[in-house]
Amino acid sequence: MNSTEYLHSKDRVLDFSDCKYLGEIHELIKKELELPQFYGCNLDALWDAVTGIMYVPANIKIIFKPKTAASMKLTEEVEKIILVFQEAEEEYKQIKLTVEK
Repeated sequence: MNSTEYLHSKDRVLDFSDCKYLGEIHELIKKELELPQFYGCNLDALWDAVTGIMYVPANIKIIFKPKTAASMKLTEEVEKIILVFQEAEEEYKQIKLTVEK
């Protein structure tokens, strides 16, 4: 994908900083990526959504600056979610990912 194609891509911001539960993170993903109600709210479903359901090309920015002890406990899960997006970016070239921590 060249830089011109990214100009026509959809910008998405996934800010997990205030999330206290894993379910909140997946609800945010579902809402911001405009995923269908049947989105399964797990890593396998995320991979399927990112590589086959969501609008592409897409510029996705993930922000995770935990604001509470509860959100800090989600760090490992957020890292797994970031990895899914990174792998999709590398494999499918339809996503441009930035991460802000």
